Amino acid sequence: MPTMTTRRAFPLGLAAALLLAGLGLPAGATLVTVEQAYELTPDQVQLPDRSPGSLTVRPCSTCKPVTLQVTPATTWFIRPGRKTAVGQEALLDAFRAAAFKKATLVYVYYEPQTRRVNRVVLDAPATAAGR
Repeated sequence: MPTMTTRRAFPLGLAAALLLAGLGLPAGATLVTVEQAYELTPDQVQLPDRSPGSLTVRPCSTCKPVTLQVTPATTWFIRPGRKTAVGQEALLDAFRAAAFKKATLVYVYYEPQTRRVNRVVLDAPATAAGR
């Protein structure tokens, strides 16, 4: 006597229904920008001396100034890639020392919906003594 095997197949009607339901959905989820950044030279940014406060950037020579809000939650870093924040006062000191060095950049990361600054990163060339 031949052996009978049974297989459970995915019901064709269910597969068609799922396919049709998927076609009615949008192709992708809506993207929401959670953070934007400015890459600035020292003359394009005015850093606040206290928190909370305002940070002003001029993204280009013909652009209107943009005011962003610094809060106690804003973190301050010297050197990109560092994991440990240095604090606002230490960054301001380093900014003053490096402001006239040609390759100095300041990165300002902020939330576009609230204009709240998440972090500020100073990228200044290291001196031989500071390495």
